[in-house]
Amino acid sequence: MIGRSLSFCVQDILRGRVAREDVEKIVAGTTARTEEDWAELVKMYQRSYWRDFPVEAAELVRELRAQGRIEQPRLDNPEVHSIADGHWIKDGKVIRRL
Repeated sequence: MIGRSLSFCVQDILRGRVAREDVEKIVAGTTARTEEDWAELVKMYQRSYWRDFPVEAAELVRELRAQGRIEQPRLDNPEVHSIADGHWIKDGKVIRRL
């Protein structure tokens, strides 16, 4: 599966809706260029999307980044995908709900 939202996809993985090993990559809408940017982004998401599992979420993001499984196309092109129709792609189709 390919994720299209870092916040929602990490949440889905940690809630057990999606298995880590099923995630090919997450194409995030984020623009974190430096380690400081990543730290601030993670802190922000820990206070909102990941408030139920802040430590686990930070660890998962570190793991996915180390594995090269988080892409940030917005770093090069401000026009990126919308997640309005769903935040996962499986077998070439956008999934609205899990």
